[in-house]
Amino acid sequence: MAHKVVKPETKLAIFQPGALEPNLERLVQGDREAFAQLVMFYNESLYRWVARLTGNSHAAEDLVQDTFVRAYQAITRLRPDTNLKAWLFRIAHNAYANWVRNRKGRNSTLPDEVLDTQAGPEELAQENETSQKLQQAIDKLPEEWKAALLLRIQEDMAFREMAIALGTTEETARWRVYKARQKLMETLEIKREDAR
Repeated sequence: MAHKVVKPETKLAIFQPGALEPNLERLVQGDREAFAQLVMFYNESLYRWVARLTGNSHAAEDLVQDTFVRAYQAITRLRPDTNLKAWLFRIAHNAYANWVRNRKGRNSTLPDEVLDTQAGPEELAQENETSQKLQQAIDKLPEEWKAALLLRIQEDMAFREMAIALGTTEETARWRVYKARQKLMETLEIKREDAR
């Protein structure tokens, strides 16, 4: 008995590069295609942010998957004025906060790709040392400061969106980024003076 292969008649736009932002109205109605579009549109930026927060690609994959599962469960309760990006990042931040409470030990927050692979051995060693110092400084930041800083520098998120994602006010989001930068500069300056 031969199996019949069903081929789609048209290619769905959601699986093509440059997918458009999903339609909120269709999402609230439970449209699976719209939800797939949501996943395609935000998966990479969520993963990138969570991977930087956790320093662990496997944990990041799990947290992003958990984010989309939770989003799917709550999607029909969205209001028409909901900022989808901020809402998803808020869910991811909550998943990350739970992960932090349950983890044993810290992981790095900077990927290996930060290093310039075209540099010579001496430059690579110096870049590696600088990267490690920066990574250690970011790891030592309070979790709220680190999350806000990475949303700002990595995702170029507006403070209004950050406030929603982090469940705080816009002013508090600004303050957390400011304090994180201030602490990083202070920490890196102290380490530079110690090296002299």
